[in-house]
Amino acid sequence: MDGSPDGQAEAVKVRLFGREYRIKGHGNRKYVEDLADFINRAADEIQHNTNTVSTLDLVILTLLNVTDELFRCRQVKDATLEKLEEKTKKLIKAIDRGV
Repeated sequence: MDGSPDGQAEAVKVRLFGREYRIKGHGNRKYVEDLADFINRAADEIQHNTNTVSTLDLVILTLLNVTDELFRCRQVKDATLEKLEEKTKKLIKAIDRGV
């Protein structure tokens, strides 16, 4: 992890689903804490909306919801890139024609 004086990965303590974990080597401390906060907020929302009491069920539902969000973001990104590539090709053709 960046930032430790001896160059070794520094462990970041985070709490997920009521358990404490020590995460090493996944970016800076703030980033890891933000990831854990995101997961905990997603889990809290799912638990509130479904009244799920099983930790395993909550973990699985959270995983599915976060993965769904990731896939949707990728679809938007891919569609945006595709549109940008089409516009770029049109602009290059227009420039080549001298317009």
